Amino acid sequence: MTRPERTRKLHEVVSNLLQELQAAGFIAVAARPRRVTPIGPEVEDPKTQGKIGHVREQLGTYIQRLSVQDNFFQRPPFDHLTDPIYRRLIRDFIDGAAMPESKIAALSWVGGVRALDASDLRYSIIDGLQRLYCFLIAILLVWRREQLVQDRIIPAEAWSFFAPSIQRLGEPQPATELLLQRIIRYEIFYAISLAGLLHYMVTFNSSQRRMSLRVQLEIMKRPLIEHLKLEGIPIWEDLGKMPGDQRPRDKFLASDIVLATQAFITHNSHVTTAVETERFLDDNQPYLDNIGDISDIVRTLKRISNEVHAKTARAYADQPALRCLVTSGDPFLLGFVAACGYIRNRGSMEILDKALDRLLAELECQEADPLRLGAYQKALAIINATRGKDARRLVDDTFRRFFLGVTTELDWLDTASQITGGTSH
Repeated sequence: MTRPERTRKLHEVVSNLLQELQAAGFIAVAARPRRVTPIGPEVEDPKTQGKIGHVREQLGTYIQRLSVQDNFFQRPPFDHLTDPIYRRLIRDFIDGAAMPESKIAALSWVGGVRALDASDLRYSIIDGLQRLYCFLIAILLVWRREQLVQDRIIPAEAWSFFAPSIQRLGEPQPATELLLQRIIRYEIFYAISLAGLLHYMVTFNSSQRRMSLRVQLEIMKRPLIEHLKLEGIPIWEDLGKMPGDQRPRDKFLASDIVLATQAFITHNSHVTTAVETERFLDDNQPYLDNIGDISDIVRTLKRISNEVHAKTARAYADQPALRCLVTSGDPFLLGFVAACGYIRNRGSMEILDKALDRLLAELECQEADPLRLGAYQKALAIINATRGKDARRLVDDTFRRFFLGVTTELDWLDTASQITGGTSH
């Protein structure tokens, strides 16, 4: 079995571990978690207007409160059993070492919560996802032991590393029950908005240096996508989907939304999904210095979805290829959102709103092709024939010129002419 296959198998077992423990009758996971009760007075954060408290609870309660599956969206797991740092952390935890506090946000499905006794609470890991995964692996090791090697879930070498610590604990069933009763410490953050949550996620995942925007968005993407869905934006979650799954054409891809967020904040359509490795932290990269960035992108994407996309779909109802152009992603969505970010950065959200109002006025006219998409298709052909990578620039520049009043309509062919040096006419 290859390492990726074994890692995937371990992932599946860990994801189902809580249900397996409950089915096996472990007392520590039998009762549903009660409300979170901080110990001592809470701290109020003037940056986010949120509250922060300290909590102590049993591991069995902690793993019920948090969904490791939901949080894989934030940062996928890797091979902890062969990583020397995480392998040592798992062994130390089995040996009884106290672990650092994790940081958990309490939210509702419709936004922030003012109190920890709200009826619709959900929890998001701000900092501590890898620790949670290690805790679950530790439980699995103490309970299943050598059987994990026989089932090809862990390598024999890993079992040899953990075996002395585990065998000192005694029989599997009582040892696992005691481990589930181990006290876990964490900070609870609540009374915060999405922007506040993302502020904390970036702050606590960036060590002592700033994260590049791309890495920030990698950490943020789950709560951002969840929030946008709650705001009524139709999103198809392709992140984590199996190859071959088909999404509805009238929904935005989650991966496109993450890229669009980057394009808006940097006002640059040439964004990429490439993962940074050598330069994980880079002071020269754009950075979310103001949590208002998130509020602005949410507001803009709502207008694009609820107004621009909706009116485009109506105006081109009998043309399937154009009806869902806004949700099609690359190049149209990314170029369009980058132009919106440029106007907002150059002026303000108020100026951007007025620019979008001008565009909507075009869509409301009775012309057969209000966005001149026939010319857009011709311009794309010109661009692709001469400068294949400039399709996003075509969209970005055309909308910028229209928003700034340089042109009175979306003049796709003139933009193509400028990009190609006048070869379009």
